[in-house]
Amino acid sequence: MDGPVEMADCVALYERVMGLRPDDGSLNPRLLTALQHNSGLVIGAYLGDELVGFTYSFLALEHGADGHGPRLYQYSQLAVVADERQGLGIGRLLKLGQRDRCLAQGTTLIRWAYDPLQTRNAHFNLDVLGAVVDAFKPALYGTSGFGAATGEPTDRFIVSWDLNGPARPAAPAPGPPPGGHHPGEVYDDGDDRIVVLPDDWHRLRAETGPDHAARLRGRLSHTFARLLTDRTAVSCVRLPDGLAAYRFVPRPAAHATIPRP
Repeated sequence: MDGPVEMADCVALYERVMGLRPDDGSLNPRLLTALQHNSGLVIGAYLGDELVGFTYSFLALEHGADGHGPRLYQYSQLAVVADERQGLGIGRLLKLGQRDRCLAQGTTLIRWAYDPLQTRNAHFNLDVLGAVVDAFKPALYGTSGFGAATGEPTDRFIVSWDLNGPARPAAPAPGPPPGGHHPGEVYDDGDDRIVVLPDDWHRLRAETGPDHAARLRGRLSHTFARLLTDRTAVSCVRLPDGLAAYRFVPRPAAHATIPRP
């Protein structure tokens, strides 16, 4: 993508999909153009002449960890697909296009952040693409979200997608604990740790109220932060009865973690 018209189309799509209010802030075509011309990537998906999705990323530097030297990677800040075009595989095509552009530039790692309670995104990131969760960042963007997420905390998982890594076998479906699955439950499945959560956070929040949802999110956030000290999340799958489950596996000793400030 290139040129002010295409970049302006990206901004308009972002504002529409995210449900931004006047005070929420936004992108602008100048920023996207600057990224595109300075080692960043702006990739669009079109149906005919209609922009139906786009993603943008920028080049970042990971300082050496665990004895490794510095490593360049693309940090993917945003990927959006028009509401009426979701579920058609457009998001996957955008990520694959991002991967191809990275490899052509000699970059073999992409990272990005997402809300860990958005289980559809989690399944796509971990089970479809094969990325892993490296870290949990509480209140990454401040104390409250914006647009459609106004009032929600901005806690985020950071995922790493190793573009040269071997294909990972599909994670097994978690076996049920003796008492059945319940939101917020944590239990062992062999050496792995399973965390149960609602599979539709927005629906649960609407049905149970914001206070109950906030308490459950707080419990889950505490669990995620604790588990990620020595584990990584590799899968998120749907369960019966409106639930989903993350699988956390022991972190390999040689696995590089995201450096803490």
